Amino acid sequence: MKKTGAIVLGANSVALGVVRSLGAQNIPVWVYDRQRSIAHFSRYTKRSVISQGNEHDLLMKDGRQHGLDGWVIFPVEDQYVELLSVHHRFLSSMYRVTTPPIDITRFALDKRLTYRRAAELGIATPWTVVINTPSELDGQKLPYPLILKPALNHHFFPQTKLKALCVDTPADFQSRFAQMNKYIPANEILIQERIPGGGETQFSCAALCKDGIAVTILAARRTRQYPLDFGNSSTFVETVDHPVVEHDGRRWLESIGFDGIAEVEFKYDPRDGKYKILDVNARAWGWHTLGKAAGIDFSHQLWRQKLGLPVSAPPRRKAAWVREINDLAAILESPHPLGEMQKLLKAIRTVAVTSATFDLQDPVPLLAEFGLRAIPFFRKKPPANVVGSTKSSAVSLGT
Repeated sequence: MKKTGAIVLGANSVALGVVRSLGAQNIPVWVYDRQRSIAHFSRYTKRSVISQGNEHDLLMKDGRQHGLDGWVIFPVEDQYVELLSVHHRFLSSMYRVTTPPIDITRFALDKRLTYRRAAELGIATPWTVVINTPSELDGQKLPYPLILKPALNHHFFPQTKLKALCVDTPADFQSRFAQMNKYIPANEILIQERIPGGGETQFSCAALCKDGIAVTILAARRTRQYPLDFGNSSTFVETVDHPVVEHDGRRWLESIGFDGIAEVEFKYDPRDGKYKILDVNARAWGWHTLGKAAGIDFSHQLWRQKLGLPVSAPPRRKAAWVREINDLAAILESPHPLGEMQKLLKAIRTVAVTSATFDLQDPVPLLAEFGLRAIPFFRKKPPANVVGSTKSSAVSLGT
C-alpha cells in the first residue's frame, strides 16, 4: 500500500531535517517555498515547488490534481504556521495539518501573548514594555542595556534577516526604534531588558503534544550561538537534564491546549536565579534533529500521530547537534577557540552527534548551501534589507 506522504512548507535547514526524517522512513515528501533553498536539493525531496504566495489555494489545487488526500503538512517557518492556522479548517478538508488553529498558535506567534500567558502561570519573563510612540517613554530612564525585537518575528525577520536590535544608550534607543518602525508598527516592537549571558545560559523544552498533553519532552542547552553576543541562531546544542525548564515548558504548552511539536525557549538570569521564557516555536525548530540523535524523532513521531498510529516515548540518550558552517564561525570568533573546539571534539567522541546539513547519504544540500551563501558576495551592492550597524544588527546565518 502506498504510504501517506507529507508536504513541508519552507526549504531551509529546519525543513531539511524534516525531509530527511520522513524520507528515511520511505515517506514521500514534497517541499514548497517562495525561494530556492537547501531542502529542495535533498535526495528525499520528491517534488519541489516554488510558490508565489497564496499557498493555501495552491495546496488545495495540488491536492485535487495529484490525489494528496490525507497527506500531512509541516510548517518550518512562522509565516507558514500563521498560514496553516488561519486556514486550518479549509486545509483540513483535504490534509492532516500539524499546526493547531489560530486561537491556539497566536500565543506562540505573538510574544506579547506568550509573556501574558506565562505571567498568568507564574512563569518568569524578561522585563518588557510596548509603546505606540517613543515619546511615551523617557529614554534616559530605561534599564539599559536593552534589546528591541518584534512581537511577531515573521513580520520583521523576512525583510531584514534580523531577530532583534541591541540598544546600549538613549541615542541608540531613538535610532534603533526608528529603524525597526520602518518595517513594523510601533506597538509590535518589544522593548526588553537584555539578560546577561550568552548561549550557554539559554535552555529549551522541546515537546510532542497530543490533544493538549505533552507526550514526549526533551530539554537542551544552546552551548554555542552565532553571533556570539547576540545569537540569531543556535550552532551547538546539547541535551541536558533540566526539571525546571521541562516543567515550565510543559505547563505553558498544556495551558493553551497545544497539539503538535513545539519548542519553548528560556534564558537563565543570574541576577535573580530565574529561568525566563523568551520565545515559543509552534513548529519544527532549528535543532529539532537533535531529538532523533537522542532517541526522539519528532518529525516522524508527529507524522505517525497525525495518522492515528502509536507514538512511543523511548528512553532518551545524551546527544549533541551542530550547525556546521555557523558553528565554525562561532568557534573562530570565540575568545577561547581552542577550548570551544575541544568541547565539540569531546561531544563527537562521547555522545551521539548529528549535524544540520552534512549527511553522507544526502550530500548535495551541504554543497548547495555553500553555493547559495556565496551568491551575495558576487552582487555589486549589499542587500538593502539590512538595518543598523554591524554590531547591533548582525545578519543571521540561518535558523
